[in-house]
Amino acid sequence: MVQGRCGESCGCNCTGGVCNVAISGRPKLLSVYAPVVYDEIGINICRPVTIPETVLEAYPTAACARLDVIDVTFTEAGEGIPGTTVSTGNRANCSTVVLTNVSVTFLAKLFDQYNNYLTSTEITANYLPGSTTSPDATYLDPETNPDSVTVELYTPYGVGYTAAEGTPVINTVGFLPDGNMVVNGINATVVAKAMNYNSVTGTFSAGISLFLRTVYYETYKIAQEGKPIPPKAGLTDDQNTCLDFVESGLLSREIKPLELEPPKCEGRLKDVEPPCERDDGNQFVFNKCGCEPTPNPCENTTN
Repeated sequence: MVQGRCGESCGCNCTGGVCNVAISGRPKLLSVYAPVVYDEIGINICRPVTIPETVLEAYPTAACARLDVIDVTFTEAGEGIPGTTVSTGNRANCSTVVLTNVSVTFLAKLFDQYNNYLTSTEITANYLPGSTTSPDATYLDPETNPDSVTVELYTPYGVGYTAAEGTPVINTVGFLPDGNMVVNGINATVVAKAMNYNSVTGTFSAGISLFLRTVYYETYKIAQEGKPIPPKAGLTDDQNTCLDFVESGLLSREIKPLELEPPKCEGRLKDVEPPCERDDGNQFVFNKCGCEPTPNPCENTTN
């Protein structure tokens, strides 16, 4: 009697090694390298902002404004204007952040009284003016827009630094090409809201929520339930073989990541014998091989 057909003795895909044929199937746990939030805090601040007069003249029916945040900048200190600082002090795992002179660039969208979109215009406003010589210092308000705000963050792996001076920095996550990425260290994001728009003067209250998050890229094991299936767009109405393919489901190869730790220890599959069978690469196979080496099921034996 012939025993040991491929895949029967250990329940796994007898491919002859993942370096020759990739494992098919879905893992029960995924090892992911992801930005993990270690600490976060947010503040609300608010100040008046005015639509440029030229825009008001071109769109006199504007009755409402909405705000999108394009970018956030932490102004550098200079000429009597303090800048945002990050310091450790005598506690190595925490950082003190003093926020001041935070410049926010908005895309202000204008609508008429019937909620019809009219136009957009960029506006930059400075929050938390640290001194009388700071930009927009006239909008200083101890209750809604003070000169500075001090917060503390848990930063056990450190913060980001400038390459040249080695100065601690805060990364801003916005929507410009050079400022829309999360990095290791402290990351800042801003969400805005326009309130009490005055259609005569074009002035409104621009409130922002400024979030600071300590983020580090780490590897974690997470449970998963398979890949999401994106909706598929149709391209043509012709009836032919290519149409049958175009209208069918989206291709998705089920290449399984190696599970390197017990109980599977699939790293050892890189060193097994050459393959004796191949599957089509699309089977949903859960590898059940243990850590201990097993006889090669590709070899036929007879009792």
